[in-house]
Order: sequence, then C-alpha cells, then structure tokens
Amino acid sequence: MKKIFIALLIVCLLFVGCACSSSPKINNAMDNDAASPMTPSNLPQGNLDDSGNALTATAPYTFTSIDAFEAHERSVGSKAVTSYYVPKNLSSDYTLSTITKRDDVYVMFEYAVSASKAASASKLSEYDAERLQTLICRCSLYEDGKTALKESFIDQGFEKIEYNGKTYYRWDEHAENNPEKRVIGYEIAFLEDGKLIFMHLPAVDTFENMMQFATLQKMIIQ
Repeated sequence: MKKIFIALLIVCLLFVGCACSSSPKINNAMDNDAASPMTPSNLPQGNLDDSGNALTATAPYTFTSIDAFEAHERSVGSKAVTSYYVPKNLSSDYTLSTITKRDDVYVMFEYAVSASKAASASKLSEYDAERLQTLICRCSLYEDGKTALKESFIDQGFEKIEYNGKTYYRWDEHAENNPEKRVIGYEIAFLEDGKLIFMHLPAVDTFENMMQFATLQKMIIQ
C-alpha cells in the first residue's frame, strides 16, 4: 500500500513539473501575438480587398451625401482630405449611393445604375447583379501613387491601354469569375494628379462608351 502511495505521489509531482515548465511558452506565444497587430506594414501578402488595397483594422466611415462627407472632413483635423475626385460626365442613370473613407487608405464613391440601364442584371447571381448595377470611383490616399499602381494592378495582370492620349490599366470582370461568361464590369486603374484611381465601370454599354466616366473632376473641400 505504501509503495502504491509513493508511486502515485511521484506521478503527481511529475505532472505538476511538466505543467509548470510548459506555461512560460504559452505566455510567450500570447505576448508575441499581442506585439504583432495586423497593421498595413505587416499584413500577410495577398490580404487585399477587391480593389487591390491593403485591408486595415480601422473601420471605414460611410456617408450617403456629399454634404455629410465634406462636413466630416472639416472636423477631423490631420486625418482630413482636402479634395476628392468624382466622374465628371455622369448622366441621370447614375445616382450616388455611398461614400466610404478609410483614413490614410482611400476615399470611394459608389453610384447605383438605374434599373432600365442594367435590365439584364436579373439574369445574374446576386453578387454579379450588384456589380453590374454599381459604378465605383476610388482614390487611394497613399503618398506614392505610382508604386501603388504598379504593385496593386500592373503586377497583378492589368493590361496597359491608351485611351484619348492617356494611359490606363484594364481588367475585365466576368460573371462568376469565369472568362467564358459575360463581362459585368470594366476595371481600370490610372494616375490622376499623381494619385492612384481605381474605377469599376459596369458593363451596361461598350467599354469605349463607358470610358466617358473616366474623365474626373477634382472637388476642393472649402
């Protein structure tokens, strides 16, 4: 009986010793995780959104009117933008739906296409229909627009084109991400005043006709 008791005591001591020796490794791992937050400088490669920009932990601000967006920018001090870009030649078929801003990352304007203009959207999946019914104009806030254009678009396979004497980089978005399916959007990226602009032009007309919306107007926030 005494031998059994001693054996049990030894097992218990060994168990406690193993547990104590392993706990610092667990704590160190937790400390390392806490010291490496997912910030733009150390995001894993490929952790990008659908427009090629790095995702951040900062929640975006959203607005449904230009007045609300501009009022916000006047109130945020060093994080404010003093200007932005919008398509110059939008027709009545396009209505502003959302303005989104991520501090130091981008300002994005989204426009809804009229149902009559995008009549064929009903034949698509919900996601593809939304893409066909949305025009996007997005300005990156990175200081080096040329490098961002190269890394996020040129190096990702966007094709260089010349249109009305200006250089753009183009990629066509297909339904269900299948090259055999119909084109639902013309994606273009280019520089405007040294800033990187990304646009999603819904394929409700030919590429040449939709490129009229790539002419931008710079708006100054007073």
